[in-house]
Amino acid sequence: MMMDPKVKYLMLVLPTFILSIVLLYILPESRSLLAMSPVIAAWIIYFLWQYAEKQSGDDEENTV
Repeated sequence: MMMDPKVKYLMLVLPTFILSIVLLYILPESRSLLAMSPVIAAWIIYFLWQYAEKQSGDDEENTV
């Protein structure tokens, strides 16, 4: 089943935004750039998710 890309994007962005804000306050100033790591991870997960759904869609087309 294909999920709308906007829904996937929101599912990843909202928790990522909250986690990044929390990390900005928790981490010392010298390590504040680490608060960007959830953003990078979210983009990687998003594109892998898109790729996996495209591959499964291609497999379903070939079997029918």
